[in-house]
Amino acid sequence: MDDAIAPIAEELSRALGVDRETLQRELTLLIIEYKVPPEEAKRSLLKKHRRSIIAGKARREAEETIAPSALRQVPEEPPKPLKDLRVGDAGITIIANVIDPEYREISTPRGPATVISGMLEDSTARLHFTAWVDIPDIFNVRAIVARDVYVKSFHGMPGVNINEKTVLEAYDGLVPPYRRTCRTLKDLSSTDGASDVETEGDVLSLRPGSGLIERCPTCSRVMQKGQCRAHGRMEGVPDLRIKAVIDDGTGSMICVLDRKLTESLIGMSLEELRSMPDRAAGLINTGIIGKPLVVRGNVTSGDFGKIFVATEAEWPADNVPEMAKQLLGEIR
Repeated sequence: MDDAIAPIAEELSRALGVDRETLQRELTLLIIEYKVPPEEAKRSLLKKHRRSIIAGKARREAEETIAPSALRQVPEEPPKPLKDLRVGDAGITIIANVIDPEYREISTPRGPATVISGMLEDSTARLHFTAWVDIPDIFNVRAIVARDVYVKSFHGMPGVNINEKTVLEAYDGLVPPYRRTCRTLKDLSSTDGASDVETEGDVLSLRPGSGLIERCPTCSRVMQKGQCRAHGRMEGVPDLRIKAVIDDGTGSMICVLDRKLTESLIGMSLEELRSMPDRAAGLINTGIIGKPLVVRGNVTSGDFGKIFVATEAEWPADNVPEMAKQLLGEIR
């Protein structure tokens, strides 16, 4: 691929007067990281640097009449893949598809605010975004180039924030959509959280708080001995969950499975398990511990470290018959 990038960089350098190393780095990001076709990448950089040349000329003319303190410099940073964003990043550039933007009313320390929120994606990841300024054009574009954005934690995952300093442009090229692939736990542990990811690992153990639980009917917190730590003694709502420690040989992580997923995996309902409270914990333990598991969902980062919150879970396809046989044997 380097053989294909070098001649394009040389051609663009001659045409634009931009140094070849800068162009080669930007082409590598677009073609290798974003999987943009070479011709699309070439057109994109032509448009970008021609715009920069025109803007530079206009800025020099403006400097003759405008005080330097009134000029805001927008750094021309190379785009950063969404997968590499970290909480605290600032002044970065991204290229991404815009998914399902919508106006939302939110509460802030300064009072109610109207924002635009939705999802952004490139070939490496899918992340939430919040625009703190009104940019109605974002509803009419397929993809954007956003310069000078910053990253904050959103529900335990990196979220892109757009404000009045951000420079937005419609992106004319093609941004390949995000395709979920199986990632190692070591890889996921190195992130600040991740949305819509998949991993596979063996269930090593179950953490306290797994199995039959009761939730507060007011706040849905898990209750301990009939007590909610926020609302005191309450009549709890029965529920079922698993907090499993999964390991894939590269790392380990706690994985939370809700009632629906737990029932699906062990082949028994909440009502059936409640009818045999003395056996419920044993059935759950023997039905899942030591088994390989494929999970999909979000990785959140918080006070208790990284947690995989599963939205889908299943036994690996080649293990399903064996798992079913073992579970039926335990129930009998």
